[in-house]
Amino acid sequence: MQHGDTRAGWAGLLAFAFAFPFGVAGSLLIAPWISLLAIAAFPVHRQFWTIKQTPWGLISVGAFLAWTLLSFTWSPHDDAGQLWRTGLGVPLYILFAMRVGQLDGVWRRRVEAALFFCVLALGLFLLSETLSGGAATRGFKLAEEGFSDAEGSGFDIHLNRNLGHAAVPLILLSLPVALIARREGGTVVGVVIFALAAVAAFSFKTEVNAAAFVLGLIAAVMTAFWPRSMLACLFGILAGAVLVLPLVMPTLIDVMPVSVREALPASFEWRLQIWSYTGDLIREQPWFGYGMDASRPLNGQAEVFAHGRFHDVESLPLHPHNATLQIWLETGAVGATLLAGGLVALGGRVAAAPRLSRLQAIAVAWITVVYGSLIVFSYGVWQEWHQGTLALAATSVFFLAARKRP
Repeated sequence: MQHGDTRAGWAGLLAFAFAFPFGVAGSLLIAPWISLLAIAAFPVHRQFWTIKQTPWGLISVGAFLAWTLLSFTWSPHDDAGQLWRTGLGVPLYILFAMRVGQLDGVWRRRVEAALFFCVLALGLFLLSETLSGGAATRGFKLAEEGFSDAEGSGFDIHLNRNLGHAAVPLILLSLPVALIARREGGTVVGVVIFALAAVAAFSFKTEVNAAAFVLGLIAAVMTAFWPRSMLACLFGILAGAVLVLPLVMPTLIDVMPVSVREALPASFEWRLQIWSYTGDLIREQPWFGYGMDASRPLNGQAEVFAHGRFHDVESLPLHPHNATLQIWLETGAVGATLLAGGLVALGGRVAAAPRLSRLQAIAVAWITVVYGSLIVFSYGVWQEWHQGTLALAATSVFFLAARKRP
């Protein structure tokens, strides 16, 4: 047992125990809770901080984070709240995952029990909401959040957004926890957990969750056959997407046949217009970007044709809804290059880890592709609620490492 395992153990127990109610509430409280617990579990013993191999991945990611924070100095956005939440939050999320993930013996068993409670409780709740049309969440919003119209389309948007966010921690954690169950002889439990996650992913009109689930499953199956090669390949693809996708996406959108665009749902057409508008902004300031959180004041107006008429929409609502575009828009080519280098270094480090087990490789591939899909197709890069959720998922991956030989 390492020094401080009691504090780290309690941090893990409390993190996963409260991830259930916080997830039910829309997952927004997970990030500050993880930050607080990371501080409580802060390791003070020398063994934790001893560096056996230069962590180039963490160094590159740290350089990207530092550049992102520096870019706020030329951002047109004047609210520094995101600066502090990202600058302090990301290091604490990483610290939490690494410290709690190192637990062994009785404390690891206890945290694993809390982990199983979290995913099963969240999965059963979301199954109930799927079957009942969101009855519990609908009732809470009407009683506590001041909504007066439970039948309007605006209310349904809020309802499905809340439940769609609640499904994210379940989806991210489902396969790692199912693999832990399988390793311990509970294959049936693992299948139930994964089935609950599948139901949640395809519910609540949140297409991005369904896409992330399908793509993550494909990556996980391929990694089962080629563990180390697939991990290196996945991180390389992500790095390439960060560098190249924002440069070619506007051109691809421009050459898309009109018949194809007219057949798309209004939400998809709106997304294409957001990406095209963002691409034009990137061309105007490609090297250093507009600064962190600049997406908010760089908004404009556009029109989307749907249901036989034109609708006025925002050209850039809060963020581009595509991580690669947001990184280029706000941190420029410098930030994109730093992040791509960090992904390559991190992927190489994970793929070459001596104690990397096949189950652990599958879990890493699942989390990488699911999380990448969520931020490439929908969520903003700096939204701390899904960063904190990622820390929980990363912690579960550490528990799948190959056991030490006696």
